[in-house]
Amino acid sequence: MMNFFARGIRYIVRKPTKSLLLAITFFLIGNLVILGMGISQASDNAKTLTRKKMRAVVSYEVDYNSFWNYLDNIEDSDEYEEAVRQFPSIDRETAVRLSEDERVIAFNYMQTNIAYTTLDHVPLGNESEDRGYGSYIDENGEEHEYIEPNLMIYANFYPDMIELEEGTYTIVDGRWYSQNDIDTAAKVVCITQEFAEVNALSVGDTITISNNSPSEFEMDRSTYEAAGVTEDDFNLELEVIGIYSTPEDVDPSSENFRWMSPYESPKNRIQMPMSTQVEFNLQMVEIMSKAHPDWYEGADMDEIRESSYTPSKVIYLLDDPLNVDEFVADHTKELGEYLKLNANNDTFRKMARPLDTMSFFANIVVWIVVINAIVIISLVTALTLKTREYEIGVLLSIGVSKLKVIAQLFVELIIVAFIGFAGACLSGSLIAGKVGETVLEFQTASDAQYETEDNNYYVWSDSTDYFTTVTQEDLLSEYHVAVSPLLIGEIFLLGTGVVLIAIVIPSVMIMRLNPKQILLEQN
Repeated sequence: MMNFFARGIRYIVRKPTKSLLLAITFFLIGNLVILGMGISQASDNAKTLTRKKMRAVVSYEVDYNSFWNYLDNIEDSDEYEEAVRQFPSIDRETAVRLSEDERVIAFNYMQTNIAYTTLDHVPLGNESEDRGYGSYIDENGEEHEYIEPNLMIYANFYPDMIELEEGTYTIVDGRWYSQNDIDTAAKVVCITQEFAEVNALSVGDTITISNNSPSEFEMDRSTYEAAGVTEDDFNLELEVIGIYSTPEDVDPSSENFRWMSPYESPKNRIQMPMSTQVEFNLQMVEIMSKAHPDWYEGADMDEIRESSYTPSKVIYLLDDPLNVDEFVADHTKELGEYLKLNANNDTFRKMARPLDTMSFFANIVVWIVVINAIVIISLVTALTLKTREYEIGVLLSIGVSKLKVIAQLFVELIIVAFIGFAGACLSGSLIAGKVGETVLEFQTASDAQYETEDNNYYVWSDSTDYFTTVTQEDLLSEYHVAVSPLLIGEIFLLGTGVVLIAIVIPSVMIMRLNPKQILLEQN
């Protein structure tokens, strides 16, 4: 007695017309599914590949937009003032706890501040540009020359910086500041190789910086001298303990290059412990308190000291860009009100909207095709059972189990389906790429908001912006629809699932058949 697999093959050969029509049906279904799944996979792959190229950073920061919206809805003046006094800020314990996540490989608990020095700064190349700076008149009618800040202080509360981990900073002489330097607020500094060369500095030398313009003392000299404050009190002397190199530099082709100040160049960036900067800032508070007692009347120095250690944001470098979203989801609930973990997702989502739209509709098409395929194949199989009742009755009467009869139907369908899907894979590989590109062009052309809203996706960023700049063109360049081996495997797996589900209705009908009754009716 022939087994069910052989009987299934014999039936396909014996009914070529029916088999051919079913194969064509599966061929058409397969092409539609390949296009839909191919577009969806290409969209997902483009976003994944782009994500992998982006820096794996997350910023712990204040959600200013939400807080301002909250303030705008407060009508009571007393409540408004209280809300302003309770302005949200970074919580150090939370920041440190987040850094202990196994996915975090480095983090910057950092503040930045502009500074002045009488030393030469590294030229930017825009010195010949007229930036409109000159002199100004103070409230006493005296003229003062405007002096640009020429250094940027990077002050971190931990020695293991993201730039050191990534290799953006490389020590060429000396050392980086240590945890002991931070704990003792040591007056030490690391400078760039270019800044050292311009000023003939080496490890062991000292530099003098100030948080205030040299004209600050001159504007109010009499008041400061009366309070016993000298010009030297505004200065901080730092020992150079390390010289580092960095490939970072200004971009002469940027729109803002003409207006850049010296401190905006990474070459004019100095690195020091946050504690050192905080203590210097507190020294400035004490100086101002002497010269202008009314400015800090009733101020709590301990509170000022504590708030001085609060950065505007904390940056975390993760081990993999693909872990960014998961990290944000895992820790968002740990944050206080009006605080957030920012992974630059808003900009990324705006750029990815054409791909998301295409992927959404492609998935809908796939599901519609699959559901229709199940319905059509189920009905065709069920209807053909009426013409095969005698055959089934004979098989059941000679001892073939109903399960083997159902297995024969499955074999018939699965073989025809695989033939149809094999043809679909061949044709799909030829047309999928072209169709995918055409659909993308249509989608981006019809999406007018990308021409008028956030066209360059420019977001203002301060000197601690660690997010990778990615354009929509960069993202879309990764979009390629192709029939990969993985996609072919998914198509055949999906086809097997369609056949299995489509065989359910005929199976129910066969289970209810009585072989004796069938043969009597046929006679």
